Amino acid sequence: MRRSREVQLTLLAAFALSITGCRDERADCVDGQNRKIPDTNCQAGGAGYVGAHWIYGGSGGTNLGDAVSGGSVTRGGFGGTGGGEAGGE
Repeated sequence: MRRSREVQLTLLAAFALSITGCRDERADCVDGQNRKIPDTNCQAGGAGYVGAHWIYGGSGGTNLGDAVSGGSVTRGGFGGTGGGEAGGE
């Protein structure tokens, strides 16, 4: 009985860490060429910049206009996720 409880607690702890680890992930709103644009362009009800989407966990993009590379992609305003990686220069 003790071994079963240890396994359950280990799995529970691993699950808890996996879901909380994603909350601090960086998100950048980018245009069709993966250049950083204001977040309002990707938010639901925002300006709706053509080609605007979120890149989660990417690098670069410190200032508006900077290229963002890597990470995973989500299209702005619709809640769908894209498959694959976002490219950059």
